[in-house]
Amino acid sequence: MNPEEAARSLATIRQTQAKAMRSLPWLPTWFIAGIGLLVTGILCVSEPGTPIPMAVGGGILLCAALGALIAVFVKTRPMTVNEPAARRAFSAVYLPWLFGGLVLCWVVSFALQAADVPYGMACGGVAMTAYFALGSRAISRRIARRVARRFEEAR
Repeated sequence: MNPEEAARSLATIRQTQAKAMRSLPWLPTWFIAGIGLLVTGILCVSEPGTPIPMAVGGGILLCAALGALIAVFVKTRPMTVNEPAARRAFSAVYLPWLFGGLVLCWVVSFALQAADVPYGMACGGVAMTAYFALGSRAISRRIARRVARRFEEAR
């Protein structure tokens, strides 16, 4: 294989990688929303005044649900990219969005708790879950586009 053929082959591979990255969301909405629901459940069972048997039973069920959620995610995830471009896109786009959801949860939780709203912390978890469910598709697509662009630029 001569250098020109090798360069064309590499360019074709990069284009295929970029197309694959753009075709699928980085993290599925159901997974991110499921994590939000698990956090909401943790906030609910750890709320002051929750009966001990409900807190213990709920905690056990939540641990099992987390394991199941992760197992389904690992089995259904179509591809994994271990590339510096993916880590940069994840750090630059996903982490600020994730921390925004956590801050929203804290703000709503502490405001409702300060107003003596029953299960105010869990309500903050519901707000965070809605934030995750509504925004995860856009964030996943943005990450996928950034990684795909890096593949295309690597020519």
